[in-house]
Amino acid sequence: MNTLRRLRIAIFLLLGLASTFGALSQQPGAAAEETALSSEERQIRQAVIAFVEEYNAHKAGDVAALFAEDARMVFRDGAEVNGRDAIKQSFEEHFRESPLAAISVVVDSIRLLTPDVAVEEGTTSLFPDGETLTSRGKYSVLHIKKSGRWLMQSSRTVEEESLSAYGDLQQLEWFVGEWIDEGRAEVVEAAFRWDENKSFLLEDFQVIREGNVVLKGTQRIGWDPQAKQIRSWIFDSAGGFGEALWVPIGDNWVIKAKGVRADGASASATRTLTRVTGDRVIWTSTERFDGDDQLPDLAVTMVRKPPEPK
Repeated sequence: MNTLRRLRIAIFLLLGLASTFGALSQQPGAAAEETALSSEERQIRQAVIAFVEEYNAHKAGDVAALFAEDARMVFRDGAEVNGRDAIKQSFEEHFRESPLAAISVVVDSIRLLTPDVAVEEGTTSLFPDGETLTSRGKYSVLHIKKSGRWLMQSSRTVEEESLSAYGDLQQLEWFVGEWIDEGRAEVVEAAFRWDENKSFLLEDFQVIREGNVVLKGTQRIGWDPQAKQIRSWIFDSAGGFGEALWVPIGDNWVIKAKGVRADGASASATRTLTRVTGDRVIWTSTERFDGDDQLPDLAVTMVRKPPEPK
């Protein structure tokens, strides 16, 4: 984590700390309780700081150690992760998928319900690439004190606001790079990259037959904020064009595509994208129509091109 990002996170946390202690000191009759409450709050806030630092250092085991053994994480869509071991695995997978991810946290309040139970509420900001703010969310954490140490018993995302298309497209970031099909008479080469603001994922592709480029094209993959769905637009050098809607189904993507060829004929297909590994994907195309003619199903395996030798 660079110095600027660490400074920004520290400022967020200190602002939250100052506002909470300031409000406490203004309460009538609170002076007698302030020392005890502040001591407990300080311990919880130190745990928050540790969570942010370990998250941004991508230390999944150290992050999980801040949770109780039978802890639970609940996400905005209702998905749950239960138990410290599963929480550790969840963070390990997240850090593999987003190797630059960083967060910042502002603590809005900490309420002690009993000497051993507290509720923390605040706001998180997510930077999937370490720099671009893509979402901000409200959260609630239930802390319990065990053997003199505060641990997170449960955490819940209460609200989540998307601030950038990149946040919704970031799940496709693994596409970035150069790809080539495997085992076909025709060779298809594709290269993916982000646009300047990371609002669209851009693809350039070409089809090579017997050493000659017979078709080129571009594709733009973006987030439709009205439909709340990933959508793409494709254009080829022959004059054809089309669009598609992307739907996640389990670990796969189902892509409903339709378009118009240069001669005016309609074309459509349902493509299923299966990510076998980080460097190998399978495209399965079914329900293929060229005008009124139905075409046979097609499966293509594409692999990531290794970097050019220096």
